[in-house]
Amino acid sequence: MHSPEWHRLTEDEITHIIRVFNNQFIFEHTEDALNRASIIIKLCNDREVKVATAAFYNECIRMNVYMNKRDAAYKIKEDMDAGVYGVDVRSDIYTYTSIFSDTNAKTSEDLARLVEFYDEMLSRGIEPTELAKKPLIKLARNVGEHRLLKALLESPETEKLTTLHAATAARMLSNRAQAFIAEYDVDSAKSQLEQLLMYHIPKDTRAVPFSPGYSVGSADIKIPLDFTRTREAFFIYTRSLYESIMRIYIIRRRANDAHELLDDMRRTIYLPPTRMAYNWFIRFHAKRKNIQKLHEMHDMMLQDGVMPDEYAYTKFITSCMYHPNPSRLQKLVDTATRRAYFGAKDEEHEPTVGLDEPEGVHSSGLPDVPRHITELANIHNIVYHPQACTRFYKSMFLEHEADIDDLRSEKCQPNAHIINSVMCAYTMLEKPVLVLREFQRFVRYQHRLSPHQRPPDLMKSIIPVAHIFKMALDAARVINNQWMARKILAQMDVWGVRLPNPISKEA
Repeated sequence: MHSPEWHRLTEDEITHIIRVFNNQFIFEHTEDALNRASIIIKLCNDREVKVATAAFYNECIRMNVYMNKRDAAYKIKEDMDAGVYGVDVRSDIYTYTSIFSDTNAKTSEDLARLVEFYDEMLSRGIEPTELAKKPLIKLARNVGEHRLLKALLESPETEKLTTLHAATAARMLSNRAQAFIAEYDVDSAKSQLEQLLMYHIPKDTRAVPFSPGYSVGSADIKIPLDFTRTREAFFIYTRSLYESIMRIYIIRRRANDAHELLDDMRRTIYLPPTRMAYNWFIRFHAKRKNIQKLHEMHDMMLQDGVMPDEYAYTKFITSCMYHPNPSRLQKLVDTATRRAYFGAKDEEHEPTVGLDEPEGVHSSGLPDVPRHITELANIHNIVYHPQACTRFYKSMFLEHEADIDDLRSEKCQPNAHIINSVMCAYTMLEKPVLVLREFQRFVRYQHRLSPHQRPPDLMKSIIPVAHIFKMALDAARVINNQWMARKILAQMDVWGVRLPNPISKEA
């Protein structure tokens, strides 16, 4: 830069240049931006340029903080307070905001140091802004200082916002609610959600282009944009708050409250629930073998355009066929009995009687139901749901746009747990040909994963794999296919698979 051009720059222009480089570092995380800012400051020092504005030195503090040169940043602030740069250059809210924006602060010690500056700012009568508190809130949450987090969020600022500041309110109320959730105060968190829903949803519009299909006056119609930045920010914070509260409800086994929030969320905001949120519900109901609820969750996901992942389909399918522990089995029986005789729907009733009798197994690997409760009619319809299992299985292939009869397709590759459950279902439905089809699909997939060595799934899922071979061998013998039986036995020898123990409880 030539000397005549340099002297044409004003203090505000120099400050603006450094601010641009600082912002570039925040958005792009490029060290070059900070290096360029430091060159500008060095030129100012070399040419003895006197700057008498606090904004310039605030940007210098930001640059040094980003470069992890905290001592240099704190020295500039001390000089500002001492009047080194002029009587009008004093620390203000932007000075403290620059100090708080320390991207390298990650520990409790860093938080303690920043809190000292925060206390100093308050002692000087400087009112903190949302931008100043934001990095402190983030750091307090990361290090687990929930009391400090709650104190930082206890601010009357939300009361000052009008109902038109929805995006800002969403961010502040969501952060405050997260502090309550961190302290397991779910009722206070829900009150923040209710307060948030009182704000107006941001309305971003665009003009509809004129076309012959519209009436004469329709060229001026404006329609809302669903995913512009303002609306998306509001809905993202709102959805995050909804899902955080739902998760606490599920952990506390308050499934009805969680479902009410889920339904309200799907009605209120445009963004669909995340796949992770759906998986919380799926895991909860799969553990309890609540197949009807799983069907509802599956339909909700398809309606919202959220494709179930491998975890979700594994839960959908295996929940239909797994054998529950004695207490859960007794609970299923008690629930079925109440429904049969009284029409009761209390599915969260805790069992009062345990089952201590030993369990046997079918030849397919499915456990027998304990003898003293087999008098209940259709007991297997309560414990096992083979048709629902196969329905979920076919839906998985449809979602992946794969042909279920094409064993060579790589679009959908079920894991060992899914194959084991599906083969159990086909065994109960007396479809040995489909049992062998799934066995061949499993073997092809394992060969594709490890063509020259023992597949890793055999080590991770020893018991399900053993049952897969046992059911395939039984199916081959049912249809009297000796060639397939010999092939199965040969594959067992190659992979070192041992048939399950007849008294095994695992399916």
